[in-house]
Amino acid sequence: MSMKPPIQPVGIDKELEKKVGERKLESRPDEVTSTSSVRQVIEGSQGPAVPVDPLLNLKDDLNTVKETFALGSVPREAFGLGLAGTLPYLATSISTVYLSWSLNTEWPTTSSFINSIVANHDSATHWLQLLEPIQVGYGAVIISFLGAIHWGLEFAEKRALPDRTRFRYGIGVLAPAVAWPTIFMPIEWALTTQFAAFVALYFTDSTATVKGWAPGWYGIYRFVLTAIVGAAILISLVGRAKIGAGHARLSKAELRDRLHPQTGSKDRDWAKEEEKEKEKIQREKKEEEKKRKEAEEKAKKEEQKKEKAQKKADKPKSEGKGGQEKEESGNDDKQKADSD
Repeated sequence: MSMKPPIQPVGIDKELEKKVGERKLESRPDEVTSTSSVRQVIEGSQGPAVPVDPLLNLKDDLNTVKETFALGSVPREAFGLGLAGTLPYLATSISTVYLSWSLNTEWPTTSSFINSIVANHDSATHWLQLLEPIQVGYGAVIISFLGAIHWGLEFAEKRALPDRTRFRYGIGVLAPAVAWPTIFMPIEWALTTQFAAFVALYFTDSTATVKGWAPGWYGIYRFVLTAIVGAAILISLVGRAKIGAGHARLSKAELRDRLHPQTGSKDRDWAKEEEKEKEKIQREKKEEEKKRKEAEEKAKKEEQKKEKAQKKADKPKSEGKGGQEKEESGNDDKQKADSD
């Protein structure tokens, strides 16, 4: 324990305080800056207007967008795997547009180049039917995976919070409950429902990021991936909506029958169809043989006509030559008679 006496407070110099109170305040405008006072924020600037670059705010906004899409804070592994996960969506969407264009194009065409790049209608229909379950099934898997991420985040927590736990478990259950019934829907309804699910999950993940229930980079990361997937789904919907638009040969009912045939391969009588095909081939051969014979007969008749015309043209010439010979022989006989 210290034995020193406590420090006594210093007395107030009342004379000095009086002098300071009587001192008149002096204005010092050279010491006032934009950061030393908040008056200009409240009342506005009273000085001359300072020219502002109109592109400055635009540049700031562009830099913000650039930094957002750069995803510099996102781990490299998550960034690479996330972009790779969008490739099946982009591939199926581009393929859908190509096959829809092929169905809307008359085939074969008069151009050999177009015939080489356009799929025939049967092939386009076949591949378009294969793309439907691939695209919808992959979308259901991804939506379920996005919901399961919240379960993984919750399992990694060391202390449970009721609000956070209910939120994460609810998303993990609701996501597959919405995703998997879409595989039984018509393709347009399925893609539209999955598009809405992706958008809803993005807002959910953004909320979790703001509340600190997800990594700080997760909101921006999900925004970029959702934009790519959403654009791919819209491209697929537009491509399928164009099937049959402006098609001159097939009606919408015929296109629908080609895309969704009602008769299964199990009910078809292949032997009967093969017999019909053979009859068709034989009938086509007979028609070709008939046309060939008709062409030969026509050519033969034309040849005969030409020969007859040639003979008619040669006959007057021969008659004229014979009369001249008779006249010359008559003149010779007459000369002989005179000389005798």
